[in-house]
Amino acid sequence: MATALAAACGGALEPVVTGEYRLGDVRHVVASPAGSAADLGFRAQVRFADGMAEFARAPLREPVLALT
Repeated sequence: MATALAAACGGALEPVVTGEYRLGDVRHVVASPAGSAADLGFRAQVRFADGMAEFARAPLREPVLALT
């Protein structure tokens, strides 16, 4: 996810992922689209990288400044 967001914003090809977190951050996600496909017939219509790019460039988001 960090790589996809960095690519969408023109950031580093290999962003630094520290493993640190803030209060309220989601730390572990174990969801799989297989269940929704099997149980509901749902299949995503947007590729992951395209969805992340749209998310990163959403008009209400503030620009992210690179840490130096």
